[in-house]
Formats: sequence, structure tokens, C-alpha cells
Amino acid sequence: MASLVTKNLKLQIAQRTLCESLSFEICTGQTWAILGKNGAGKTTLLHSLAGLNKQQLDNNKASAITINGQAIQDINRQQLAQQLGMLLQDFQDVFPATVLDTALIGRHPHLKAWQWPDNKDIDFVKHLLKQMGLAGYEQRDITSLSGGERRRLGLVTLLGQQTEILLLDEPVNHLDIAHQHQLLKYITAEEFKQEHAVAMVLHDINLAKQYCDHVLFIYDDGITQAGTAEDMLNAENLTEVYGYPISKITTDNKTVFTTN
Repeated sequence: MASLVTKNLKLQIAQRTLCESLSFEICTGQTWAILGKNGAGKTTLLHSLAGLNKQQLDNNKASAITINGQAIQDINRQQLAQQLGMLLQDFQDVFPATVLDTALIGRHPHLKAWQWPDNKDIDFVKHLLKQMGLAGYEQRDITSLSGGERRRLGLVTLLGQQTEILLLDEPVNHLDIAHQHQLLKYITAEEFKQEHAVAMVLHDINLAKQYCDHVLFIYDDGITQAGTAEDMLNAENLTEVYGYPISKITTDNKTVFTTN
């Protein structure tokens, strides 16, 4: 079983504390939603969990992030990329490339130096492209894709890494309603959850309620709160974390959250 654990994690930007002492664990079979206002530090937290802010750990010896029991600072980049993958919030494609070549980037952590992807790698990512509704796009230039198509390609590239731990920064960004649910259903299906641990930043509270079983709140004063979605997602907590009145509506045995 894969696990990502933080202990007493303290994150700061300039003189602002994003989280003071965060301790929580993401395990195989769990889907976490990370919720909070704009600027609360959700993306910075994901970057830290992915090992992109190691200086924060070096500056605070009391903080720790471990991947499968090993300190993240002690894992080399290739090994880390075989265990953990991250979907960034946005993509900046500087050079032209085909959809297939971009999808195959996800296979690089599993290749030796100067090794090219083989037919198994190509068939694997083609299968993922089909799953994300991008079959037939293989030779398209990525600069010709819409924002939503590029987003789904980003997920294909991530899934191509075959990591057990997935960190997703606003995965439904640029997606229409149908593709939002298609993506979230895919990564929260029981078969998928049996082999993966997922944490994702979301802005839609109702999507978090529908698809996530655990929640991490990041407030704007360095305070964090973590627990099961059942315990955490209520109008009182959501009103506090977003600083705006939120109500719960229950109808036909379904519960949704709405602003007042």
C-alpha cells in the first residue's frame, strides 16, 4: 500500500505562513479534496508534497514528508517519478509536439538513459488516450488542442507514469460538465482506487462531496483541518474556510451546497 505522510509541515511564502503544523496521511484507496480560498496555499502545498519545495523542509527540520516511509529528500528524481506524479494547474507548450509524443513523456521515468518507448509503451498510452476521449488525436499538434483537450492529455501523460500516488492541481480546469464527471469517475472508480492514492485541489464543493472520501481544509491564517468528507463537509465548516455564507440543501435524498 502506498502512502504519503506529512508531519508538522510548515510552509511559508515571504513572511506569510500557509500552514503552521500540518500532519496527515494519504493512502492507497483514498481520494482527498484540498479546499480553500484563492491564495490560501493549495498549489504550494501540492508542490511541496511532490518534492518541488525541498528548501522549505531544509529550513525547518521539524517538518517531514515521507513517501512509502522514505524521506522525500532522500529519493532521487527518477525513483520519485516512479512513485508519485503531479498534474500541474496549467501547461505552457513552448515547442510543437504531437499528442502521442506528449503522452509518451509519462513513460520516461521507466526508461533507461537513451532508451526509446517501445510498442508496449505506445499501446499503453493509446489506450489511455481512448479512455480520455482522445482516440484519433495521436498525430495532432498539441498547439491545436482546446484547453479542455490539453487538460485531458495532461492526465493521460500523468497516468502513463503508472504511479501509485497522484497529486492533481485543479484537474477539472477547462473541462465541460460531461468531461469533468468522466475524469473524476475514472480516478475514483473502485478498481482504480485499489491501486492509487489521490489528492486533488478542487474549487467545486459539490464535486468534492460527490467524489472524495477525505478533505483537507486550508484556511488563510495558516490553520489546516483534515478528516473524512462525511465529517468535514458541512455548511458551518465551508462557511468558515471560504469566508462566505454557504448552506446545505437536501432534496430527493441528495445533498448539495449553495451560496446564500
